Parts: sequence; C-alpha cells; structure tokens
Amino acid sequence: MPLGNRSICRRAYGPAVVLIAVAACFSVVTLSAAPVSSAAAVRGPNLVKGSAYLISPANLIGGHYYESFPHVADFGLTIDGALALAATGDDDQALRKIVAFIDSDGKDASGKTVNDWTGIGTPYASAGAIGKEALLAEVVGGNPRSFGGHNLIAALDASVCVRASTGADTSCPAAGSYLNATSVFDQALGIIAQLRAGQAAKAGPAIAYLESLQNSDGSFFSLIPRGGGPDVDSTAMAAMALALAPGNAAAEDVSLSLGWIARQQDKNGGFPGAGGDSVNSAGLAIQALTLRSARYQSRVDAARAFLRREQDPGGGFNADAGGQQGSNLRASTQAVGGSVGTSFGTLRRDLSRQLAGADHSSDTHAVGRNVLLGFAVIVALAVVALLMRRRRSNSPATGARTGAHPRVRS
Repeated sequence: MPLGNRSICRRAYGPAVVLIAVAACFSVVTLSAAPVSSAAAVRGPNLVKGSAYLISPANLIGGHYYESFPHVADFGLTIDGALALAATGDDDQALRKIVAFIDSDGKDASGKTVNDWTGIGTPYASAGAIGKEALLAEVVGGNPRSFGGHNLIAALDASVCVRASTGADTSCPAAGSYLNATSVFDQALGIIAQLRAGQAAKAGPAIAYLESLQNSDGSFFSLIPRGGGPDVDSTAMAAMALALAPGNAAAEDVSLSLGWIARQQDKNGGFPGAGGDSVNSAGLAIQALTLRSARYQSRVDAARAFLRREQDPGGGFNADAGGQQGSNLRASTQAVGGSVGTSFGTLRRDLSRQLAGADHSSDTHAVGRNVLLGFAVIVALAVVALLMRRRRSNSPATGARTGAHPRVRS
C-alpha cells in the first residue's frame, strides 16, 4: 500500500472507526521505518565511533593496516577491519577501499600482496588465510571464484587433506584438516567459506574433522593438533562454522559449544582470555551466542555492556579489562563487528548493489522489516474491507435516498 495514499485515513466513518483506520495507517509507517533489532538499543558500545576509529587515517592507510612489522601490511587484520565495517555498515566507502586493495593484489610499502600472506599456489599455502580472503569476497557480494586473481574456492577444495602427513612433513595434521592449518580458527574459516560457496559435499571431511576436535563439554582447543587448552575464541568460531553445516549432529554440536561459552562468562559480562577478560573474546562470544539469541539474549546484553565499558573516548577498545589501557586496533575490529552480533556464516554487506536503506549487518534485518510491514498492510486492508462492508450495509436502497427520485427509464 503506497504510504502517500491517505484517503483511507481521511474518510469519516464515525469516531471509533476513524481511530481504527488511523491506527492501521500509522502502523504501516512506523513498522516499516523501525528496525527489528539494534545492538545500540541494548546499551552496547558506540559503533559509529568504533567504525570511525577503524578508518581513521592513523590506522587505515591505503586500504590496509600496518600492525605487526614496519612497512608490511597485516592482511589478516585488514580483512578483520573490513568484516567489522561490513557488520556495522557505517562506511561503505572505506570498505570498498579495503576490498579493492585485496581484490586488485594491492601492494604494501614493502611490495607484498595478499598472495604473499595466503601463499596461494605454493606448497606453503594457508587454507585458513585463503578461507578468510574468500569470506571477505562472499560478505561483500564478490565472487570468491575470481577474487584477488585466484579461484579461492577451488584452492580450498584442493587443500582438504586426504590423509595425515608423515615424517617431517606436518602440512596435513589429519584427514579432513586443511593444508597447513594450525588452529581451529583456520579450520573454521575454511569451512565457512566453502559452505557459503555451496561446497557442502567437498567440505564434508573438513566438517567431520572439526567435529572430532570438540571436547565432551562442548569446548574447542585453540591449536591443531590439539593444544593450547579450551578457548572461547576458537569455540565461538567453530560454532559459527558448524551452524552452517547440514544435519542434526552439527546442530547439537553448536548447542553444546554455546552452552560452554555461556558458562565461561564472568560477572562483569566479559570472557576470559590470555590476559584477563578479553575484548576480542567478548566480540566473538556475542556472534556465537546470537545464533541462539532467544536463549542467550541476557548474556549477549551483558557482553555488549562489557564492551561499552572497555571503549575509549576515541572510539577504540582496550585489549583486556584491567590490562594496559589504550585503544588496540586488533581488539577493536572484533569488538566493533562482534557487537553487531551477526555470525560470519551469514554476514553480508553487498557492495555490488547498494540498495537504498540497506541493512547494517545482514539481509535478515531487512527480511524482518518486510515481514512486519506485510503484516501491517494486511491489517490495514482488513480494516478497509470491514469499513466498506459496513458502509454498504448501512446505505439505503437505490432510489430511496432522502430527497431523491427514482430515475425513470425512457
């Protein structure tokens, strides 16, 4: 129903009926304009300021971040920043610059490109890094089969190990692991990228291997082969990957992992990391727990409040609660994107179409708005039908109106 058509609201059918019609018309306007959910509505961090910190000239230089080594871009961190901007939707121009830098094999100050980071096409290729690059392409509406000059999905398919390597060769820890995968993060990123690309069959062995790494309490160790102890970050990533996997077994694994994550939450809303309650861990935990938001919403709210307290005036975030104070770029990327609460498995900010009024994190918010709008339209139409029916039933027969004369046919 066009919002500009107000004739329904203007008709005078009696005071009570007019109120009903006005309420129906008003509901169409308000329901279509209001978002279904908002991270900001839960007293979370200021995501606009957080995004501004991520794209500030001191941090984002030429479409990438420098963090670990002078003159060498941190490509993994750069993609983390892009995923955070995709989640908030606060600055598509900056997001486009990052995507263009990665997709065009942009060189950093040392002359290195993203291919030097992923190692694609070499015996040292990292499937986790390839999966992360492919995920970026999928999130922004790009083609992971033609991104950065490579078919990233084909590279992932080829990197699933058929058998464990032997001797001095440690490139394949086990059948189903990815080539040169050293962490649950690597395994989860590869699976997410493959499943988002429709490669469920080829990702099957990788999914099975990830499931084999789950502990009986639902947690995951951080390292492959098993090591490092149970870890909130790794468990959250594994849950996001398994949430995309088909079958009841994977769904049960997700529930088990989310239960373990929830039990790790401290009273201040944070989650333990290597240096205390970790901002990075809180962001990832929010993304994972939002997979079952109806059950864990109170814990998600508490984690967002924790992140709000750890945000600096300049928009960045501390790395850990109680640790060294001051904005940490790596922690800030995960805090900003994680606080939105959209899993990496469903995150989408399609830069290829840029529809007006596009959502801030994924298409699910737009779908929710459309459902509410459709419901409001149905209610309004029902009211109109009722009014028209009442009008016809109350109208006198043709030719019997006061002061009127029946027409005489010639």
